[in-house]
Amino acid sequence: MEGKKAIWWEDEREMAELIWCAAYLDRIIAPWSIEQPEQSEANSSNDQEDNRSSGSGEETPPPGAIESTLPVAYPENIDRPTQTPRKRDSVESDRSSPVRVPDPFPIPEPTAISKAILPLARRVPGLRADELDIEVTVERTAEAGGLPMLAFRPPLERWLEVHLLIDRSPPMEFWGDLAGGMTTLFRWQGFFRDVRVWWFETGENEARLLSGAGQIERNPRSLVAPSGNRLFIVLTDTLGKAWRSGSAFATLADLGKEHPVTIAHIFPQELWQRTALEGAILRPLIAPGPASANAILQVGERLRTKQILYRFPIFNLSPAHFATWAKFIAGSGGNSIQGVLMGATTAGVNMGETGEEEAAAPEAESPEELLRGFLIDASPLARELAKVLAAVPLIPPVMRLAQRRFLPDSKHWHLAEVFFSGLVEKSTFSPEGATVTDAWYDFYPGIRQLLLADSANRRTIDIWRGIGDYIRDHYGEFRDFSALIPNPQGSLADAVSDRSLYFAEVDAAVLRTWGGEYADIAQNIEERVRQRKQEILTPEKLLKFTFETLYVDKRGEITKTESRKAYYYQEPLGEGIEPLTMVAIPGGTFLMGSPGEKDDKKSEKPQHPVSVSAFYLSQTLITRAQWRFVAHLPREGKDLDPDPAEFKESDNNPVERVSWYDAIEFCARLSRHTGKNYRLPSEAEWEYACRAGTTTPFHFGETITAELANYNSSKVYQQEKPKQSPNKTTPVRSYPPNAFGLYDMHGNVWEWCLDPWHGDYQGAPPTDGSVWDETNNDNRYENLLNSINKLLTDDLYCVLRGGSWGNYPFNCRSAFRLNVFRRVNRNDRIGFRVVCGAGRTL
Repeated sequence: MEGKKAIWWEDEREMAELIWCAAYLDRIIAPWSIEQPEQSEANSSNDQEDNRSSGSGEETPPPGAIESTLPVAYPENIDRPTQTPRKRDSVESDRSSPVRVPDPFPIPEPTAISKAILPLARRVPGLRADELDIEVTVERTAEAGGLPMLAFRPPLERWLEVHLLIDRSPPMEFWGDLAGGMTTLFRWQGFFRDVRVWWFETGENEARLLSGAGQIERNPRSLVAPSGNRLFIVLTDTLGKAWRSGSAFATLADLGKEHPVTIAHIFPQELWQRTALEGAILRPLIAPGPASANAILQVGERLRTKQILYRFPIFNLSPAHFATWAKFIAGSGGNSIQGVLMGATTAGVNMGETGEEEAAAPEAESPEELLRGFLIDASPLARELAKVLAAVPLIPPVMRLAQRRFLPDSKHWHLAEVFFSGLVEKSTFSPEGATVTDAWYDFYPGIRQLLLADSANRRTIDIWRGIGDYIRDHYGEFRDFSALIPNPQGSLADAVSDRSLYFAEVDAAVLRTWGGEYADIAQNIEERVRQRKQEILTPEKLLKFTFETLYVDKRGEITKTESRKAYYYQEPLGEGIEPLTMVAIPGGTFLMGSPGEKDDKKSEKPQHPVSVSAFYLSQTLITRAQWRFVAHLPREGKDLDPDPAEFKESDNNPVERVSWYDAIEFCARLSRHTGKNYRLPSEAEWEYACRAGTTTPFHFGETITAELANYNSSKVYQQEKPKQSPNKTTPVRSYPPNAFGLYDMHGNVWEWCLDPWHGDYQGAPPTDGSVWDETNNDNRYENLLNSINKLLTDDLYCVLRGGSWGNYPFNCRSAFRLNVFRRVNRNDRIGFRVVCGAGRTL
């Protein structure tokens, strides 16, 4: 060889040929290795060229860059110190992944995950043999006696494209930072041909696929690649409607016919049964080769069904699961993985014709029952985390800070256990239009107090104060909780106005646990919070609905219809229960009493003017379902029967067989639960709302018919035709509303008012619409509620209004007053509706 080398270098022509060969060295792609240094700008340029050749038609930024069109916002590192972070030990750096991952990072243990997915860092020969093979060229040239014999080979290319399908449903908004972290982590690896991001819309019954940049809907089949080098990863919590309907599984199964499709689940396996995976079959899946399509995966255990099953490998966001999945895809060291099997025809839960879940409405539960159910099912760390969060404002960034500070061993899914436990609701003070991660939350009434009572006072104080200290240490200056609200540009218009009261609610809950004078301070704070919550109900924040109201003549024939609009807000009362709809009743003046109507009574006279301030009145009578929910709330003054009604055909039938005291207790519990002041209407408010601007005996005209209300329609009032009546209560909204949008103001059940009975309007009835009590003194509801112990001992006759399913037509007139029942009486013809607020001009 020494001689041959001398001969080669002696020949100038051959030397020129070798120099010509060396000119191709810049095209050589060395195999990737963990020792490979960080990519230079030149290499990044080549990577982009490889990505453009992948057939996708889109450029991919160099590793570490984030596209401006990425559909998930990278979160601000709110707990990062202002000072320069400590440099990592050089030895540790040598052992870590070549990818530089920031700390803190949304994905748990990103460095470990980077190492775990190294099996996917494979290079495969390309399709065209256009790269000079130096070793073969040298050997052939030597064999040819120095005559250059060029040999070419296919260049080594990155193996896989990664397509991330980011689930976008209301619950997934809470994990927006995890979605951004997942995207960034895969892009920073540098060993994928391309990393694409798509929205997987699952908020409705039908799943949709949207492009990340333009939000353009795409056909899932358009993502199928002929080369078969695509890997689909779906980041989800499987809580969206499309998962439960089965549409999401069907869409992914369509992609799985040609490509590997994996579910990366937010939650660990023990929580899957609380999602749409509750009906899934868990079995190991075996791959016949690397990157096998889902359709050819084999089930590792025998199945006792002939049903066609969708097959999906699944893992959660832990390094061990990532490692198992990466080896499964690469076919290196393991060809099996945990999988979920969903029936092709029964994926998800059964849906009715409306597309809604067919399930019985759950019974309303008390705070104690709700908390007990959570503690039974939750993991130990989730239980401890709930106690920690009871002492801090429930804003997602603050919740995460508290978790890292006081339970550093807990994971993101422990926070999910608390957040999606059914114990948390959006706060009344939350900024309008805020996303899930920007919104302010609170525990359901009573839950925070129960959690704090189960935690040592010293521990509560440490948490309460420690969060502030933690913020100060990390920012270099003291900032209170409000500094963490994500609203730097003021994009949420009212994010500042009620900030102090939102945090004061937490302060009050903590102070109340200390007792003594602190409890008195807490009570004052709670009262201010309650008043502000009531004030928040301004017309600008109300919802609007339109409806048709009608008017009839003495024969009961329709003379005209009018299109009307009204404003309202809704008070949520638990899953599966129709919210309490509170209609805004504008203030005004009217003539209260009868002007001399047919069959009127002395008690309805003399007619007199009354000015009523604006208030909110429940659109319907309180229903059985709504009563049941409130009856399970903590006791205020007396016990309540959760289902006292005689007629139980429907949960939307009005509750009946409730005394005046029962109704007062209902209002007290509802007020405590919502932070607003609820009460029974005064007589004047009731008649004003019933008339809705009319002066006729009924709000729809001179008479009443069986098509307009539920009463004893076998009797006639004017010239209408008699008809058979139901002889029982009917569901609310079964008949047309009045001009204010209120239902069942005539008939169905009598309605309790706050006022005690007076024989007529002689004397000094209030002219401002307030309650005319037995002393005609300061008779506002607040005093009545504060004197609840006294009210529970008297036995006065009380006013009832509106008539019932068993009464004659004249009893149902707007002006009619009934006095035959005392406050303690219960009857299957008596129910009620509620009022919120007074004194505001709408």
